[in-house]
Amino acid sequence: MLEQGRLGTRQLTTLTFMMVVGDMMLIYPSVITSYAKQDSWICAFIGVPLGMALMAMILKLCSMHPEKNLVQMARSILGFWPGTFFSCFYLFFFIIGASTHTREVGDFMTTQIFQYTPIRIIILMFVIVIGWGVWHGLETMGRSSELLMPVVIVFIVVLAVCLLPQVDTSNLKPVSDTGVVSISQGILVSIIYPIGEVVPIMMILPYAAKQAHQTRDMLIAAGLGSLILATLVTISLLVLGAFLTQHNIYASFVLSQKISIGSFFERIEAIMASSWMISTYFKAMIYLYAFIVGCAELFKLKQYRMLVLPASILVFGLANLVSPSITFIVITVVPYWVDWDTTLGIILPGCLLLIQWLKSYRKSSVTPNNSQQ
Repeated sequence: MLEQGRLGTRQLTTLTFMMVVGDMMLIYPSVITSYAKQDSWICAFIGVPLGMALMAMILKLCSMHPEKNLVQMARSILGFWPGTFFSCFYLFFFIIGASTHTREVGDFMTTQIFQYTPIRIIILMFVIVIGWGVWHGLETMGRSSELLMPVVIVFIVVLAVCLLPQVDTSNLKPVSDTGVVSISQGILVSIIYPIGEVVPIMMILPYAAKQAHQTRDMLIAAGLGSLILATLVTISLLVLGAFLTQHNIYASFVLSQKISIGSFFERIEAIMASSWMISTYFKAMIYLYAFIVGCAELFKLKQYRMLVLPASILVFGLANLVSPSITFIVITVVPYWVDWDTTLGIILPGCLLLIQWLKSYRKSSVTPNNSQQ
């Protein structure tokens, strides 16, 4: 197999959690509030069980081909050439996803923290780090996420608790006044952004050790990640209100700037930035890993490490080309990214699952007839 390392269930669940939270920790409140306004907290909490259902669908598809990654699965279900063409859509999605997450890091750091540092320097440093992580293999990635996930969770809990004195429940009114269409769009965003972007996990599952409760733990990790994001949305609405949440791209970062307890525990936004960088790092690294392993599988290579350097250079170039500014991402990329995630995160996996079910049903119906003859 291309990957010799093996993930335990704990490492697999922590990687799943990191992918769900990922870059959404900062931008999710702004994105979902732009659709559902003050009712975005309702959409976010409704999206938790629905997102777990989507995760269950993805895991069900993988369980039908437990030893195959996404490329092998597509070729097995659709045939060699249709499966190869189908896989190319996902490989393009993986490389663009890694590049976009890298660009998000560059835009955030140069607009909020290092205003006078060229964005290409930030992007180059981030690409070197994710490339180095992919080079060391899947097992190292899993163990690193296991060590760093508590940092992300603890800070989000601290953020929520420290902002309780500034909560204003009137910011949630009027409830359910945004219309059915807006709430439906908010629910779709609450499903597709956190969970729909976990599709690269299908490139990792074949290299995880088969242990008890693996599916249950991954569903819990996906649900916990969605619940944390829903909590961030609610806190953001309660403290900032719908208007400020919608128009602050990095709403969670703004929230961390508002923490002030006893005139000594304040200005902890650097910790928020560090937590977001950790989760985004793992998400971008898994996207890059999925692209590299997918290309190696597509071209029947014996090992994937020879592709790490050229793929990292490609991510660096695309991260500089994917958008000219953060404004372009917010106005142009984000509205269409929902459709892209919906296609690749719900529709195409659903089609694969349906085709596999039809093939299994046809095979099971033909077998009794042959035995009777």
